[in-house]
Amino acid sequence: MKESLSIWQIEKINEHRREREKSFIIAEKPVTIFLNDKEIITLLATPENLKELAVGFLLSEGWLREDKPVESIELEPEGFVRIKVKYRTSLTEKLFLKRTITSGCGRGVIYYNVLDALDMPKIRSRQKISGAMVFDLMQELNRRSLLYRQSGSVHGAAIADPEGIKIFCEDIGRHNAVDKVLGRAFLQGYSPQGKILLTSGRVSSEILVKAAKRRMPFIFSYSGPTDLAVQMARELGITLAGYVRGHRMKIYAHQERIKV
Repeated sequence: MKESLSIWQIEKINEHRREREKSFIIAEKPVTIFLNDKEIITLLATPENLKELAVGFLLSEGWLREDKPVESIELEPEGFVRIKVKYRTSLTEKLFLKRTITSGCGRGVIYYNVLDALDMPKIRSRQKISGAMVFDLMQELNRRSLLYRQSGSVHGAAIADPEGIKIFCEDIGRHNAVDKVLGRAFLQGYSPQGKILLTSGRVSSEILVKAAKRRMPFIFSYSGPTDLAVQMARELGITLAGYVRGHRMKIYAHQERIKV
């Protein structure tokens, strides 16, 4: 927590008065991810849970296999995360051949075409949850967002089930926050399949694909979705709801899974 925040002297204007005060500022650091000694990407992130971020990113991009363990993870002071696996990844030769500029902060890169995700098998979950449970989960997400309350400059993400939030992380990037919770789930041996993804940020197609790859049938957000995310949610069988605030929400896809 301490390394994620710094205190700066700032000046504030309140109507016609100028005031000096100390303010918490969120940290932003470059994080370079290596897989089997090959540099993959440098992300800008909040400097906590960086091993989880690296694993989650590589899982989301298809570099790591869910059914194979990671041999080792090392975090170096320079912000380098070095991951080693004993198997060969077929994407190595495609590193610079198929990249997509994302809608995330800092013009992120993903190494696949999001539209290819439409070829994934549809999620046919019969699980249903109540609207009251959705509201409770989002309130719990807000309660856990300590960095946000102190700085106002981060996103929160969580993996939850009907009993509550199981994994929670924060980051300056909404994609990073989701990758962190997915990476932590992998490292803890906790399967996100059939679980709920919560996010404070906009649900873009990239976020939707991250959940679809993990076979998560529910995404709930404090913000709204993009039109491509709605289209993909409807085709891939994911219940998508946004603007979950107080006791209200808007359901964009597969509303039959939410009971009033």
